[in-house]
Amino acid sequence: MNDCTRGQKMAEVKILKTDSRGRITLPPPFRNEPLFEYMVEGDQITLFPVQTVRKYPDMSDLPAEKLSPQWVEAEENVNKDTRDGISASTPAQAMKRIKK
Repeated sequence: MNDCTRGQKMAEVKILKTDSRGRITLPPPFRNEPLFEYMVEGDQITLFPVQTVRKYPDMSDLPAEKLSPQWVEAEENVNKDTRDGISASTPAQAMKRIKK
């Protein structure tokens, strides 16, 4: 006697076919999800949409950390590059900002 005959409902199974590049098209309710967590179990993969509150956490309320002079000196010996970082979403955008 299987689970269906005992009155339990089984999940509806649907097949997603990959294109020539190995990509799948998600069902309509999931197409706007930007991020998925996945789990691989044997020969199957399970996708879970991940809901995020914001892209980067707000850290403005954290106190600024003062580093010891010894640590600063050791860091300068290892890393002499003290240029400010570049904030960009793509490498091409970063290159444009470097040229400015």
